[in-house]
Amino acid sequence: MDLLTVLVLLIAVTLIAASVYLVTVCEDLKKTLYVARELIKRIDSEVDPIVTDLQVVMSNLKIATEGVASRVDEIKSAMEAVGDTGRNISRINVVVGHVADVLGRISQLSAGAKATGKYLSERILQKRR
Repeated sequence: MDLLTVLVLLIAVTLIAASVYLVTVCEDLKKTLYVARELIKRIDSEVDPIVTDLQVVMSNLKIATEGVASRVDEIKSAMEAVGDTGRNISRINVVVGHVADVLGRISQLSAGAKATGKYLSERILQKRR
C-alpha cells in the first residue's frame, strides 16, 4: 500500500465518522425541534385562556373605576357637608360659651345684689332700734 491509498482510506474513514456524527446530531436536533414545537403548542393553549381572563378582569376593573369616579363628586359633597357641620357645631359651642358666661355673671350679680340687700336691710333695722 502506498501513501496515497493510506491517505484515501484515512479520508474515507474520517468522512464516515463525520457523517455518522452528523446523522446523530441531526436526529437529536429533530427530536429537540419536535419537543420545542409541542412546548410552544402547550404554552399557546394555556396563554389563550389567561389572556381571555385578563381581558375580563380589565373590563371589570374599568367598570369599578368608573363607578368610583362617578361617586367622587358625591363623596366630596358629603365631606364638605361634614366640614360645614363641624364649623356650625363650633359656632354653637362659642354661643353656648357666651351664654354660660352671661348666666354666670347674672348669677354673680344676683348673689351680690342679694348680699347687698341683706346688708342694707340689716343696717336699716339696726338704725331703727
